[in-house]
Amino acid sequence: MPEPRRPHIFLSYSGDSEPFVESLALRLYGDARLAFWFGPWHSVPGEERLRDMEDAVATAEAAAVFIGPTRRLEAWQSEATRAALERRVEGSASFRVIPVLMPGASRPRRGDLPPFLRRFEPVELRAANDEQAYARLLSSLLGVGPGQLPSHLRARENRARIPRPRSGLFERGHAVVVGISAYAKLAPQPDAARNDAQDLRALLGDPSRCGYPNGQICTLLDAAATRDNIRKALTDLAAKTGPEDTAVLFFSGRAALAGGRAHLLPADVDPDDMEGSALPGAELLSLARSIKAGRFLLLLDAGADVLGGADEAREGGGLPESFYQGLAGGGRAVIAPARRGEASQVLPGMRNSLFAHHLFEALRGNARTLGDGYVRVFDLFRHLSERIPSRARQHPLFKAGPLEDDFAIALVRT
Repeated sequence: MPEPRRPHIFLSYSGDSEPFVESLALRLYGDARLAFWFGPWHSVPGEERLRDMEDAVATAEAAAVFIGPTRRLEAWQSEATRAALERRVEGSASFRVIPVLMPGASRPRRGDLPPFLRRFEPVELRAANDEQAYARLLSSLLGVGPGQLPSHLRARENRARIPRPRSGLFERGHAVVVGISAYAKLAPQPDAARNDAQDLRALLGDPSRCGYPNGQICTLLDAAATRDNIRKALTDLAAKTGPEDTAVLFFSGRAALAGGRAHLLPADVDPDDMEGSALPGAELLSLARSIKAGRFLLLLDAGADVLGGADEAREGGGLPESFYQGLAGGGRAVIAPARRGEASQVLPGMRNSLFAHHLFEALRGNARTLGDGYVRVFDLFRHLSERIPSRARQHPLFKAGPLEDDFAIALVRT
């Protein structure tokens, strides 16, 4: 059952404000289920970003314009978004614009802001935990009075809840789970890669937890995770699923950049013939697009070890964001354990990677949810984003199309 449409919000910010705005975006989405375009989640690095922003402004019902201590807007923020925002302000009396003064920012002089911003009263966030100002911002974005906010949010949550299945199972859930610790021709991975896949399979198939029918979970571990078997598993997934289904692909193993292109490495990969034995990103994208499940989540823990081919130098630090963004959209969302330049870590004494450990927490009911017995994609991402950085220099990466449908990914017992 589709969830009710959420208000679209546009977030305008400068590059140095991105970490603060992302932390706020997590709250705005988690607390009010707002839908918005946010560059790190929805854009491919490059020129298309400006067009994406203009398109996002055109469909937005409100905009928050973030102003930092310098009180000035970056060139792309002041020029690319100003024209689009001005058109909306002039063309729609109901379109709301909220200037947001971030911690450390003082009220700007009138001359520091574009003319269309000068008429709006700002919200002043004196600190990241300024709850009163946060409530005022949320009220302004939703177009309700501060006194109405609690009841408004409760009503929104009630409308978004969906009934649990009578069978007690997540009947339309399908999964392909791949974990490779032992490679035929590469140094072994930590045992956590295999453990993560084994434990996820057990959790998904547990009728007292996630409730996936066991016949709808394909698991490939170590030697069984050949390129041919991974291809077949995804081809079979495409044949079994349709618009009413939910699909998950979990891959924990290694990845490569060969010939400038990203590849996932199956267990039988030949490091001297990456092009002929790895699974190219382009093929993975083609396979993903052939899977017509209405909701498809890709959990890809393949960024810690990026190897070059025989004539290519080792390049560490993860796969490019464009690889993940290429897989997202059209009902597909991607969550990876770390951004480029970071590693997916396994802490001493842990059976699972840090990513999988907190993923399992969320699937076991420890994440914030709507309380209707389901855990959704953004519930997972918010939980991972709150827990992982507190334990390691690691920040989960999320890619999706604009968030029209934060879909349920499994049952959860609360």
